[in-house]
Amino acid sequence: MLPPQGFAQEPITHPFIEQKDIKSETCLTCHPEKKQGKFVHSAVGMGCENCHQATSEKEKTTISPVATGGDLCAMCHEASKDPVLHAPYKNGQCLICHDPHSSEFKAQTRAEVNTICLACHGLAPAQKVMADVFDSQKISKADLDSMPKIELDRTLRFGHPWATHPVAQVANPLQPGEKMSCLSCHTHHSSAQQNLIVAVKRPGNICTSCHKVIDEEAAKKKGTAAPQAQQQPQQKADATKQ
Repeated sequence: MLPPQGFAQEPITHPFIEQKDIKSETCLTCHPEKKQGKFVHSAVGMGCENCHQATSEKEKTTISPVATGGDLCAMCHEASKDPVLHAPYKNGQCLICHDPHSSEFKAQTRAEVNTICLACHGLAPAQKVMADVFDSQKISKADLDSMPKIELDRTLRFGHPWATHPVAQVANPLQPGEKMSCLSCHTHHSSAQQNLIVAVKRPGNICTSCHKVIDEEAAKKKGTAAPQAQQQPQQKADATKQ
């Protein structure tokens, strides 16, 4: 994949600033949006110089990242040791999904969880050599086409890993107060399980654990004992191959 756009990976020429004036206060005076938003990256408060290096000489100011790609993020964020890695995470393309400064979404993501996932894993094909993802981010058509695709219903609420399974706007049985999303069953960076499946602390896998809670809640309402959680053979096959 190509390196993400929107955060310079190579030195860039900046309007001239006196070397003595190169500091976070100066940066944020001209770029106030970097510290604005519902969720602001903690790194912004640590100072621009933690991620950017600026040099002024001979009436020229040059700005470059102190490291590139995932190496920059790894300066603060410990790399996962799990064996199964999400491709963008593995390739150091953190900025495909995250804004490095601020966002209206948790963890500085560029959009809501399912919107991010479907940008690459939805059925809409890339028509250009470079596919636009979240404005400034670009992925080659070949890479985008190679990613696993899922098909949801027209409301984008049901359809994975089987037709009637919800993926949005319904309560998450394993996380009270939260709604179902792609991250209810898949991790976003890494996992010990194939297909980035979420690991659960209780006996069984994510499917049996979730449906056991659903059965228990249904039994409480009826005043009966909860049946043993079972998956239909086809559903189990579908869930493991996604």
